[in-house]
Amino acid sequence: MKVTDLRRKLMAALAAGGVLAPSAAYAANLNTNLVTNPGFENVDLLTTGDYGAPLILDWIGAPPAPPALGYKGFAYSHDGSAGVPDYANGGPLAGGGSWYFTPNNDAEDINGVATVADIDGPSQFYQDIDVSTGASGTLIATGTAAFRVSAFFSGYFTNGDLGNVHLSFRNSSAVELSTAILTAVDPSAWMQNSTGGTIPVGTATVRVSLFGTPVTGGPDGYTDNVDFQVTDEIIKPVLELIVNRDSGGMTLSNRTGGPENMSGYQITSAIGSLVPAPANWKSITDNYDKGSPGLDQFDAAHDWSKLTDLATHGDLSEADLDLAGGGTGASFAHTETLSIGNAGAWIKNPTEDLDFQYISNGQIVQGIVTFEGNGGEPFAVGDFNIDGSISSLDWNILRTNQHTNLLSLSQLAAYALGDMTGDLQNNHPDFVAFKIAYDAFNGAGAFAAMVNSVPEPSSILLVLAAGLFVVPVSRRSTNRN
Repeated sequence: MKVTDLRRKLMAALAAGGVLAPSAAYAANLNTNLVTNPGFENVDLLTTGDYGAPLILDWIGAPPAPPALGYKGFAYSHDGSAGVPDYANGGPLAGGGSWYFTPNNDAEDINGVATVADIDGPSQFYQDIDVSTGASGTLIATGTAAFRVSAFFSGYFTNGDLGNVHLSFRNSSAVELSTAILTAVDPSAWMQNSTGGTIPVGTATVRVSLFGTPVTGGPDGYTDNVDFQVTDEIIKPVLELIVNRDSGGMTLSNRTGGPENMSGYQITSAIGSLVPAPANWKSITDNYDKGSPGLDQFDAAHDWSKLTDLATHGDLSEADLDLAGGGTGASFAHTETLSIGNAGAWIKNPTEDLDFQYISNGQIVQGIVTFEGNGGEPFAVGDFNIDGSISSLDWNILRTNQHTNLLSLSQLAAYALGDMTGDLQNNHPDFVAFKIAYDAFNGAGAFAAMVNSVPEPSSILLVLAAGLFVVPVSRRSTNRN
């Protein structure tokens, strides 16, 4: 026997007896997986359960507490390592290594007497993670710390048994402050699920427990690649539409702390800033539904339908109208993002009037709209060509289109031709508004200096019309007798 094998076997025996706990992971860094042996690749091949399943190291199996049996965590194999079978649905998990956790132990001694129990609840098979020090401890003390947890789950045949990751947030006296749980959604194949939330102030350790929930027999809810992180992520109450000012691209994001159902959505713009062309709008209907398989597929079970009038620029909407499939849409996992707009899906402009709503479990939910890019600021009003400044180029647009008939245009199209006031006209009030915006952007007197540098008749007339210059009038003195 190798020395390392002997050490592992000794450590495992001490931990199983409650004498020694695996080393706690100190959370010096945020956004880092703090779980030790998260993929269960560290195993003791000399200590086995049913089917030769090896003992998982670095995790604690609760010791016997009469009259109950004790607990140990064993691993089945993705690839037949050490002759241990693969009982999970869905074939080997990509990146899953050789082993995965099974809560179904039924280990017996040579006389057929059970020695350990199935793992079907929290604190039976777990590890305690110390989050009291380093960046995580500092963040938790502020009350703004959040957590992310994810894992891959599968099951045995058609039993439907579910795997679970349970979190217990505890203070320095091991008093539980709150809990969270992550449960498999569909055990018919290896699938990842994730959730998140806030961490209570005073949390010193987080107990991460794994267990199975029996549905038919079992419990055979399998788990692999557990990931627990402390993060400064802001948990948001609803789905978010993120719009990139620089590109005009759009992304849906779920930062709600858990999976969110979505069976339809609508994005609207009163000024007409949306482009429904397939090259711009990356719809679920054309890219992510049942008829559009791919790595980023959102709803593999249903066919979605567009509801948008492609001749307008005020609406992007679609929904799962596949009534044969229930019209229930799909689950949007926590931290998942979905690109629904290529460059130019949103027409760059300063108004930023988008409204986002979606259907979740049959209810209409008001989503969040967030704009990013352009240095964190909206485009300036008066920057008609959206080049980041209000300049003579914009002045040229305004004066060239003054008194042009804009009544048939959308509000955005009219703005691009100099309509500063939103009344579908380019006239004297727009001139005055532009002059004010120009000086506000470039400094007092900048507009007059710019106009004087280009003394064209049209500009002089416009300046005179605006009353910018007062021309002195001399009168001839006449004497009347």
